Amino acid sequence: MPTPSKIVLVTGASSGLGLAMARHLHLRGHRVYGTSRAPREDAPWPMLELDVCSDDSANACVGRVLEREGRLDVLINNAGYAFLGALEETRLEDARAQMETNFFGALRMMLAVLPILRRQSSGHIVNVSSISGAVGMPFAGAYAASKHALEGASEALAHELHGSGLRVTLIEPDGMRTGIGARFQQPAREHPLLGAKRKRLVAVLENVTAEGGDGIDPEVLARAVGEAIESASPPLRIVIGEKAQKLITAKRFFSEPAFANLIAELAAE
Repeated sequence: MPTPSKIVLVTGASSGLGLAMARHLHLRGHRVYGTSRAPREDAPWPMLELDVCSDDSANACVGRVLEREGRLDVLINNAGYAFLGALEETRLEDARAQMETNFFGALRMMLAVLPILRRQSSGHIVNVSSISGAVGMPFAGAYAASKHALEGASEALAHELHGSGLRVTLIEPDGMRTGIGARFQQPAREHPLLGAKRKRLVAVLENVTAEGGDGIDPEVLARAVGEAIESASPPLRIVIGEKAQKLITAKRFFSEPAFANLIAELAAE
């Protein structure tokens, strides 16, 4: 039997993972609404204006979907960015901005849709996390903090929704070929001992995430999300990428010193 079409709202759908998910779900027959702070009008699906850092913008965006469709089945929280810097290079304003978009922005959207999903007694929230949501990687402290916060809130919400018919899924990808490396934000000040190490890591990540780089095809993640929202029993967490799977497994089973040595080796590559 074909899966019934769902009304899906994808934040940050103008490029990268958001665009890949919107395209894939549209081709699967779902009614997709994408968002951007400055939406283009040439997409095959409606694009709505959204600033996830604004309560008014979040509520207005969700309201427009309801006006057009009368319901909302899936929220995909994808909007975000990566600030890469050693913790000693990170200003409080850098960390606050990272948390405001990646965590509070996603929380703001969840709070906007949950009353609707509760009334429907059905719905699915998909939060795009990262391998950094499970492992605090060096030179990504603020980014990892934002994704760890998203993971903790999502897990708590999943338990709170138990038995309600509502679902929560976290996506934990490794480096994806989205071109995000060109948009990494870095510190305004460089630590004399750590700046050079951070720049080497950023160069590696830029290569991995380049559209022609060594990272994972975004379509892999898009397919996993499509299968999750169509599943009657979707998992809480979906790990994308062999390296991410190995790191998460190692963190679970290695001793702390052994895992620290593994991270040091990876950072030195």
